[in-house]
Amino acid sequence: MKTIRNIAIIVALIIGMSSLLNAQVDNNRPEPPKDEFQKPLPPPPVLPGIPNLTKEQSESIKKLQLKISEDVLPIENEIKEKEAKLNSLTTVKNPDMDAIYKVVDEIAVLKVKIAKMQIAHDMDIRKVLNDEQRLIFDRRPKHPLR
Repeated sequence: MKTIRNIAIIVALIIGMSSLLNAQVDNNRPEPPKDEFQKPLPPPPVLPGIPNLTKEQSESIKKLQLKISEDVLPIENEIKEKEAKLNSLTTVKNPDMDAIYKVVDEIAVLKVKIAKMQIAHDMDIRKVLNDEQRLIFDRRPKHPLR
């Protein structure tokens, strides 16, 4: 009986000590330099992997990317609303299959609309690029349909 109690006390002490050791702060870790005059990081490339983009190309691509983002956002929000409605329709005790199919079709139509917008956007970007850049752009992995 005493040995079981002694073992339990030893195990509790070991667990307690290990948790204390894990909570210790590592003072040996180097901190990042605190240079007040550190240069800001350059902005990320407009099209990563496309070489030799001119300033004019970058500006027009940024405008195209902003435009598609603004155009796609309300459609994505509508898809989220319809998915929430679909979730409500499918979790009732007696689901209405006609209503479910109708919402699924509406979501599909919206996703096709976004896919067409994305393809048109890619074609607009291709017009801005030169032949070498266009070849690299065309070889990049395509976005799957959402």
